[in-house]
Amino acid sequence: MRIFDGGSDADLREAALLLRDGGVVAIPTETVYGLAADASNPSAVARVFAVKGRPDDKPLPLLVADAADAARLCGGSMPPAACELAERFWPGPLTLVLPVSGQNGPPSVAVRCPAHPASLAILRHAGVPLALTSANRSGEPPPATASDVTLSGLAGIVDGGPCAVGRASAILDLTRDPPEILRHGAPVFGVTGPSGAGKSAVLSQLGELGAAVIRADGVYHALLQSHEPMLRELRERFPQAFPRSGLTFDRAAMRGIAFGDPAALTALNRITHTYVIAEIRRELARVFLNDRETPAAIEAIALIGSGLDALCSVKIAVTAPFETCLRRVMSRDGLSREDAAARLQNQKPNEYYISNCNILLENNGTERELVEKTDAIWKIYGKGDTA
Repeated sequence: MRIFDGGSDADLREAALLLRDGGVVAIPTETVYGLAADASNPSAVARVFAVKGRPDDKPLPLLVADAADAARLCGGSMPPAACELAERFWPGPLTLVLPVSGQNGPPSVAVRCPAHPASLAILRHAGVPLALTSANRSGEPPPATASDVTLSGLAGIVDGGPCAVGRASAILDLTRDPPEILRHGAPVFGVTGPSGAGKSAVLSQLGELGAAVIRADGVYHALLQSHEPMLRELRERFPQAFPRSGLTFDRAAMRGIAFGDPAALTALNRITHTYVIAEIRRELARVFLNDRETPAAIEAIALIGSGLDALCSVKIAVTAPFETCLRRVMSRDGLSREDAAARLQNQKPNEYYISNCNILLENNGTERELVEKTDAIWKIYGKGDTA
């Protein structure tokens, strides 16, 4: 295997030739090191999947030298919004999912123009778009230096020094209107745990530290007020939750239907989670377009089961002793001890949240101690060090 000097144009030309000949080469970008192959060569792309151990049903994003190359991949032109975003963010850590027209094949393509001189030079010398995925085995941290690339089966590695960003690019889906974020470039904190554990306090502190905060419950309640597609689907499945004419949803009636009926609760979550996640993706897109370096924080009791955890690079389980949660729920919601206990016992236990998150925040002290614990998490992960 050849090690190429990312500062040598002669070496970069040789690496480009290897790619044109069907080889898989690890190359630097400003985000992480990636496994690259000639996107027009199916055998070379298949080798990328084999080297990485990635399922071959997940298509690879493509690197392009400029917006003109991206337009050709889309069938000749990009949507106006994509042109504006490319002008604003390319070269840079933003992958755009674009519609493809006028040809047989997939209806969309994910493309990015990297902001690294070595990868841009390789793209120009190769003269073809490059299929790219991070140069690590699936499930392992992506490499930020050439020495971090330890995969076998490569034709070469281009050493372009440490990656400036060190985390994966944002992915913005422009096949949807309005656009949705599939992956936020800056860190996304997922905050979850049982009722009364202190999730809202942790979310508020993350907001004070600079994160854009999103409360899944707030998104859900807003959709219940005016989102006709979701309300129509709910009315079709749960007509008894719409006792009045039109699309006026009765939350108390719905609680009575779903409480103690696992099948009804599953159906309710299947409908509502789809719309809530889509709206949160749109909110993350707005956050990114305002400032791509702004971290986000999502609070959701159903963060894990809903699929929202797929948006999060840092998942925080906030827990507290049962009696503490009980007192908080009684005080906050005006419930009797019996009703508050029934609510908590109907939720997942602490162990569920702990086992599905990578950070445990035990809220078993004072409010000040909770703030300090949240600050400590931010210091580690707030700038994107999520490996």
